[in-house]
Amino acid sequence: MTSTIRQRAYFFLVLYASVFMLNFCWESWHGLLYDAHQTLPASTYVPMMVQMALLDALSVIGMYLFAALVDRSLMWLPGARTMIAFCLAGALPAWVVEFVSVDILHAWAYTSSMPLLFRVGISPLLQLPVTGLAGIFIARAVAGDARP
Repeated sequence: MTSTIRQRAYFFLVLYASVFMLNFCWESWHGLLYDAHQTLPASTYVPMMVQMALLDALSVIGMYLFAALVDRSLMWLPGARTMIAFCLAGALPAWVVEFVSVDILHAWAYTSSMPLLFRVGISPLLQLPVTGLAGIFIARAVAGDARP
């Protein structure tokens, strides 16, 4: 395996691991802004947060790859166009999922502490863009620049 391929693999490994940890913390914190989460026992709550953080980390990888398509470079550097594409790739699906789950399916509800934007919680809208960008910067700092 060439050093560039190895460095890129390391970048994606660090990205996934850092975004998992960031999302586990975010999920654990903002779970308190959902009605049902406050009464869940830790034996239920913690595994649910781990599962959600794993899925969030996969979502961030998908967002990263979408931004790479927009930039036409796998190892894109954060610029206005790619960052907007990255953030929209996280925020728009989050808005749809939250709106459908809260207003249509009534699968969950927010506490009065959840700030809303267009009837959807701000915390879930910001989660993947914020943790994803932080993870990208962490991965770049740890793995270095793997561009050819």
